[in-house]
Amino acid sequence: MPRKISVSRIGFMLCCFLLPALIGTFASFSIPAPLVDALHQQAALDAVLTAASPSARQAAIAALPDTVDADTAAIVTNGTGPLSARVAAATANMRRETLAQARTAAYKIRLMVITLSVLSAIFAITLMGPDRRG
Repeated sequence: MPRKISVSRIGFMLCCFLLPALIGTFASFSIPAPLVDALHQQAALDAVLTAASPSARQAAIAALPDTVDADTAAIVTNGTGPLSARVAAATANMRRETLAQARTAAYKIRLMVITLSVLSAIFAITLMGPDRRG
């Protein structure tokens, strides 16, 4: 006896596959977050070097703990040596941290999308399984 095709079950199965696609799409918007953060931090570090006066430079240095990571700010504020060398070291540190944050975010997003895809596929296959009507 031929099996009757259920349009609603097929539609539901498609939704199970579309869910991870939508989640992946929305998650992809968070991928540039570490880069945007790095751009803001770089601007704060550049402000220290390009300050027009010594008082403006001191104000930019004082603002670093609020605008960059704590350890990046500490390199400039607590360091010894020429200011340009401290800012260069802070920039290198900030870039290493940004790269690590980007890799972590990308890994978590991939893991989330893969996990939801597999779970949705299992759910869809379960729903599309044989009818259990007597």
